[in-house]
Amino acid sequence: MTLSLGAIIEAVVVCRDVEASAGFHARAFGLETVGRDGAEVLLGAPGSATGRLRLVPAAAADAADAEPPRVWDVGPRLLGMYSRDLERSVRLVDEAGGRSREPVTYPYGSASLSEAVALGSDGVWWTLPKAGPGHRPSPALEGDPQRLHGELHTAVLVPADHEEALRFFTGAGGLEVAFDGEMSGEPFERMIGMPPGASLRLSFLVSADQAPARLEIMSFTGVEARDLSGRPLGLRRLVFAAADPDASEAALLACGGVRVGDRVVRGPAGVEVELRRSGAEKG
Repeated sequence: MTLSLGAIIEAVVVCRDVEASAGFHARAFGLETVGRDGAEVLLGAPGSATGRLRLVPAAAADAADAEPPRVWDVGPRLLGMYSRDLERSVRLVDEAGGRSREPVTYPYGSASLSEAVALGSDGVWWTLPKAGPGHRPSPALEGDPQRLHGELHTAVLVPADHEEALRFFTGAGGLEVAFDGEMSGEPFERMIGMPPGASLRLSFLVSADQAPARLEIMSFTGVEARDLSGRPLGLRRLVFAAADPDASEAALLACGGVRVGDRVVRGPAGVEVELRRSGAEKG
């Protein structure tokens, strides 16, 4: 059997205040509470069993961490979802207590893409590309023509070593590279806030079944980055579907992952990869 990670079922965010964070994500993105487990809250978009957001409380000693990361600081750094209306999205983010940057439009292949980036709750950055013809599957948007935002469509890691991260998630994880290229210039400087002359390399990784949520590897040149891979708050874990979790765990460990729990491996950028049997989503 070919080993391959599947859909990103959940992204796990460690929060100072779970209820406040749940309120932010409800107001900014229209996410709904779909489950509770003790102090944890699971948020999602109607019509989608994957691409969800699990909010978990920080340990008391970690909740005091106050300085938010920059987009290019090393670590699990961004989450993303589609928006039908970027101007409305950034307004909602700001009204909910986030801090958005202005939407920009830039060349993307033979066409163009409009996108906004915003800092949300607990130091998690958000990328909000405008939904349009040819966008990846989004059950939430396809099921409700009036819905502004989809479910999670991407999680972005900023590793210290781009090639090592690619080997981990393609060689051991079985994901496929859908795009790998460098981006630079004024639109990206304005969208991300990186200094003039800086550039970023972006690799899109997808599962064989083209599940809605994908993984992105992003790295930067021309910036002064801090290693915040161990930051206790913010995005810490990605829960992937796996046809054979035990075999996938063994492959990730053999590729340099560190076992931190039952079917949980720490990988590049400090992200924890949890493997859950396909179809075993939990509320």
